Amino acid sequence: MSKNRRDILRLASGGWAASLLALLSPKARASGRGHDDIDKSVPSRLDTMPMPLDREHLSDPGLARRIKEISNVFEVGRPEPDYAYVEDLGDGRGYTVTQYGFCTYNSEVTQVIERYAAKHPSTPLKRFLPELPPQKWTDQELDDFPHVWRREIRSSPLLGEACDKEADFLYFDPAVESAAAVGVTSPVGIAIFYDTLLQHGAATDPDSLPSILKRTLEKYGDVGDTSEPQFLRAFLKVRRSVLENASNHETRQVWRQSARRVDALLGLLDANPNLVPPITVANADVTATIL
Repeated sequence: MSKNRRDILRLASGGWAASLLALLSPKARASGRGHDDIDKSVPSRLDTMPMPLDREHLSDPGLARRIKEISNVFEVGRPEPDYAYVEDLGDGRGYTVTQYGFCTYNSEVTQVIERYAAKHPSTPLKRFLPELPPQKWTDQELDDFPHVWRREIRSSPLLGEACDKEADFLYFDPAVESAAAVGVTSPVGIAIFYDTLLQHGAATDPDSLPSILKRTLEKYGDVGDTSEPQFLRAFLKVRRSVLENASNHETRQVWRQSARRVDALLGLLDANPNLVPPITVANADVTATIL
């Protein structure tokens, strides 16, 4: 049976559930009350950040989709996105929405709705904006939100597109920039950076992507000191150590259950670094094929 993020979150109970979610899900990276601002910078030995890579100019126009689908396997147990997913996980952060883990506690869902409303001004989702940040942080009246969200997802592909654009802004584009900053350009390298940012975030805590990258550079050197595959193996080694021994003691046990996603990424690094389909994503918890 696959153990995805939702399965792990359902294991959480008591006072440490919110701390668990803050580490495991993307919503901890969005700016909002109780959250760090998004930190798109990554410590490196470079004096300047290179220009971001344009996904449209990657070697394969479907590469961005396949990279996201790899993380979807870890997040929701399958390659396909789950835009209709809406659930109150009981973590004090309102509703969790889509495979990206947007939540109504902060501004992510607001930004998605505003993106969508720009192309679909009559959307009934607009009536929830006064109940969402930055207008309202607590005591939100969102009882009908799941029904309206799912109905809109079924009726218009534009809402899913708005989710993708927001996720690109928060996760994919910064991951590509961070990889390029240290000379990582391979498809599997970008996938590793994206998955790490999606799970660990880009804040200042010791378990974040910037901290993992800094530790890798200090201990093993950069791509120029070794090679890209060796650098990525070292990066994943540090990431595994974080997952197995997270700085947050309250979440450490549950984080260890997600360390096997590193096994799947190592498998891709060794067997299919160019992410040529069909891509087999496999570890002890899940096996999936991406076309």
